[in-house]
Amino acid sequence: MAAPGQARVQQDDHIHIAWREGTAHLAGAPTGDFGTAFPGADGAQGVFGRWRWDGEKLSAEVDRFGFFSLFYCETSEGIAISPNILRLIALGCDPAPDARARAVFHRLGLYINNDTPFAAIKALGPGGRLTWAAGKLTVEETPLEITPQSLTRDAAVDGMVALFRQAMERALAAWDGEIVLPLSGGRDSRHILLELIHQGRRPERCITFHHCGNAPNREAQAARALCEATGTRHDMLGFHRPRLADSFRATVLTQLCADEHAQMMPLHDYFLDRQAAAFDGIAGDILTNPDNDADRYFHHAERGDYAAIARELTEGHGRVISRGQNGRGAGPIYSPEQDAEALDYLTETIAGFADAPDPYQVFWLLNRTRREINFVPTGILSAAPAVFCPYLDPDFVAFCVSLPYEITKDQQLHNDAIARAYPDFTHVPFEEGFTAAAPQRSGLGHKLRVTRDAGRIGRALVPGAGWRTARALLSRGKALNPGPHEMYALNAAFLDGLDAARALDLLGMAEALTADRPTRLVSDRWQPDAGEPG
Repeated sequence: MAAPGQARVQQDDHIHIAWREGTAHLAGAPTGDFGTAFPGADGAQGVFGRWRWDGEKLSAEVDRFGFFSLFYCETSEGIAISPNILRLIALGCDPAPDARARAVFHRLGLYINNDTPFAAIKALGPGGRLTWAAGKLTVEETPLEITPQSLTRDAAVDGMVALFRQAMERALAAWDGEIVLPLSGGRDSRHILLELIHQGRRPERCITFHHCGNAPNREAQAARALCEATGTRHDMLGFHRPRLADSFRATVLTQLCADEHAQMMPLHDYFLDRQAAAFDGIAGDILTNPDNDADRYFHHAERGDYAAIARELTEGHGRVISRGQNGRGAGPIYSPEQDAEALDYLTETIAGFADAPDPYQVFWLLNRTRREINFVPTGILSAAPAVFCPYLDPDFVAFCVSLPYEITKDQQLHNDAIARAYPDFTHVPFEEGFTAAAPQRSGLGHKLRVTRDAGRIGRALVPGAGWRTARALLSRGKALNPGPHEMYALNAAFLDGLDAARALDLLGMAEALTADRPTRLVSDRWQPDAGEPG
């Protein structure tokens, strides 16, 4: 087991080229391929990042919409690239903070545009292309082109059905192995499951996580009902989890750029022990069902009041993550007195999508979905040999972002498309049709593990300290709800005093926690030949 300060030296997750006296010196891997790329109608598609060094020129690129986070920085001698942001710090990239970017993160839970916590490190943008030769760097990206279209609601439903079917066909043509599908109680993964079955590629099983022991929550109940209706094997991952350890590992997997996803660590651990491809429903919601605030934001955009959208987004996020009557979120705690700067920057970014049929939709797609939710397929599910994201098929995206807002605003477009394509399953409720079960209490063994984890993590964050330090640092008696508080506190602790040696320590602790991960994952299993849950 690795210990803090003993992270494995990986040569395949980075490239560092130093330019000295007219000569390039290579460290790391001359080629890198990450994520899942496969042939599309117009070149490679999927969610991927890659680079090539031919001895004179370095070329790097990411997918059409920039959903794979490939980070780069210019160093004092040259350039470094990696999908692992701590690796770049370990290689000597400047850890000086980007204060404005962090202020937005504390108020919205994500980094926007191509920002990271560090001023010197950026993510490649949508369709990003990087070239470096003889000490000169060029970075370009491809703007999202939107051609608004006018069509009937009926035609929009048909278009969604046909284009999603085409997207699934393209993905399935690239993979002939086993498929395991993470299945929620919502629309996106349901559509994927029903289309897999329609195309004769039923997954080997579906998996759903929840944290209620043998008392499944509404989402797990809805997923089980759909699996029973379709005759598809279903595993529930419902055991209580070592949350602090999961939050630490998630902070690393999300590259210090997200305030969530720790709850999904059971999925990560499930795929660590399997060689099955996954499908992920990322972007399905924002492309097809605007959220409950979308109508108000649409009318703000009609008036050109992008500042109102920025203000309400941050206020809404603050209320969601705050405890009790606080309501202000993480901003006053971690970057006080930066409200105006963060809101001005956020307003400017939203206004950049003014020409879209629904500016909020496209902003949210290319920022929250691209810069935070993207860590589900690229981080949480990264252990899978392939992860397909059919809602990011270029033709499907182009169709959805071009739809008139009048067609999408009732939030029923996706429901109608699923019902039209698979009428035999319209009787199966979504999660709203189930009653939440009371969560079960964790046992003594789980509590002892949590205490042990706190000691290990406390020592990693503050050398020589222990569980009391971790408990003080991550105390729940704060202004934020426990989960968000843990993620923000860990994020701040990671960044405090970060340098090359500390980056290696943190990577080493993440490896140690992964090696010591829970192996008891499946709390409940159903398979059609058994006829009942087992």
